[in-house]
This record gives sequence, C-alpha cells and structure tokens, in this order.
Amino acid sequence: MSANFEEMSLANLQDMALQVYGRHDIEKSLLWFVEEVGELVAAIRKGKDISDIEGELGDVFAWVLCLSNILNLRASDALKGTMKKEVSRQIKNYGHLKYCENSEYMKEIEKCL
Repeated sequence: MSANFEEMSLANLQDMALQVYGRHDIEKSLLWFVEEVGELVAAIRKGKDISDIEGELGDVFAWVLCLSNILNLRASDALKGTMKKEVSRQIKNYGHLKYCENSEYMKEIEKCL
C-alpha cells in the first residue's frame, strides 16, 4: 500500500478503510452512514465553509467504503458498473455524453463500454 494518500487508488483506500474502521454490524453501519449523509446535507444547506463540506463528504465516502467491506463488495467495481450504465444510457438517449464537450475524451470513455 502506498504511504502517499494522493496516489492511492480506490481499491487501496478501501483496503485501508478495513484496517482503520474494521467491519461493524451492518445495521449500525447503515445508521452511521445515514447520519453522515444528513451532516453533509446540513453543511451544504447551511452554506458552511467548503472545507467543512469536504470533510462531511469524506465521512460519507469513508462509510461507503466501510459498507462495501461489510458486504464483501469492491467499491471500485460498483462505481465502474454505475458509470458504464450511465454512459450507455446517455449515449442511447442523446447520442453522446450530455456533459462531455471534449470529443477525444468521449471516444476514450466509449472504448470502456
């Protein structure tokens, strides 16, 4: 595992989350996750400082990794599947990626399908 957080992959971060947070009871973990989502929503709605919002988003993401570990799923696989599904949906509906203005980048994304 890389000691440099900036260079860690999602898989490395998930492995680290297992070492830092362990595996908790799923019901308790779901409650903690929902609590963190609530704190993120509150920070955004209250117009908190961007660093506070970033911290709350990090907490939510950490719990996503914890839930992935509890359920023996790889977060990276889940995210890849969702991205692939959304790319296919947008290409079907719009003929291209709705928000992608760089045609070369869009071609690279389409190669992943």
